[in-house]
Amino acid sequence: MKKFYFFAVLAVILVACKPKENKQEPVVERESIELIDSLGWWWEEDCPENLAAASATAETESPIRLHFYGWNENEDSLFAIQMPSEGNYRRVLLEYTMCGWNKGPADWDMTTEVRILDPRDSTWYELQRAFTPYGGSFSASWEKKFYMDVTHYLPLLLSDEPVKFKIFYCGWDATDTKAHALKLKFYFFDGENEKGNVIGIQNVYNSFISGNNGYRAWAYGVASAPIESDERLGLRTIQLPEGTKSAMLRVCITGHGQEKSTASDTEDKKYDGYFPGRSGKPTNPAEFDENWYTIVYNGEPWKLRGHIWEINKKGEGNYPQAGTYQYNRAGWGPGKPGNTQYWMIYDIPENGQITLDLNLDEYVSDRTEPNAAYVANYYVMADIFAYDK
Repeated sequence: MKKFYFFAVLAVILVACKPKENKQEPVVERESIELIDSLGWWWEEDCPENLAAASATAETESPIRLHFYGWNENEDSLFAIQMPSEGNYRRVLLEYTMCGWNKGPADWDMTTEVRILDPRDSTWYELQRAFTPYGGSFSASWEKKFYMDVTHYLPLLLSDEPVKFKIFYCGWDATDTKAHALKLKFYFFDGENEKGNVIGIQNVYNSFISGNNGYRAWAYGVASAPIESDERLGLRTIQLPEGTKSAMLRVCITGHGQEKSTASDTEDKKYDGYFPGRSGKPTNPAEFDENWYTIVYNGEPWKLRGHIWEINKKGEGNYPQAGTYQYNRAGWGPGKPGNTQYWMIYDIPENGQITLDLNLDEYVSDRTEPNAAYVANYYVMADIFAYDK
């Protein structure tokens, strides 16, 4: 019995004295491309920062009345805002306020696009896309605030001179009595940006300057003007600046048009369009059909696809207003910003050269021309931001 006790104690001592294994947490490999944001904005109650803690602010002097300026890019409405001339900021938030002019907002849900100028090469970049509400029932005091992270535009925001912006507005509903309006306010928060510094910005796709259907958008499914052609969503070769360690791809695609799947009130709304990869009739491409896009990076299609869809049901994703605000739409909703996806790219080649290609799900329309009545179309904007970290 004593021998048994001796060996039992010895075993306990040996186990206690055995060097502990150096257990390390398993290394989780980072994906080459990661989706870091699939919406691109917050409701006012979800604002991620204490606005009172901002070290600097800049804003429009008064609400900007929205009306139809024209279809051509050189007809867009210009304005400027005086920004901080310098600073070290970890984040810049944009407060985007939808409001009304005079007696309140106008009636219809229209596309609004605000762009910012890069004075170094005179390139305009999309700052934010938003859609006006069905505002006929709103009073003169009505307004709605949304918040967006625009830190990646910091190289364009800091300036001794007023920063230039311009607006595109797709609508004819403004009057002297009622019109949609917007206000912009920027909040700058001190600190180091965890992504690093933006050392380069380049445009990848831009339907707003090469639209082929009369609305500064690209027709979808029309054989005479394929949306995947080289001049539209085709392959792009991009040379990133020396020192690029990662990059962020910003994609905003919103679907529009009223291409009907069944006979409606007029004969010219009939059509026989279809999605080759799907069963059943389309609902109403591109505005009311759920769709996706695939990123092909350096020749390899990425496994996670971008989703061009927005939930607008009352109580789920939108607020009460007039019109068809409760219908889900392709990447947008009446009275809200457009959905924007942000993708981080980490495996940058040593020479900094990459290729990008965006592929929409294939659709075949029976429309023969991009300007045909009720043609489906997409507003497309994609930019890439190079980081030194």
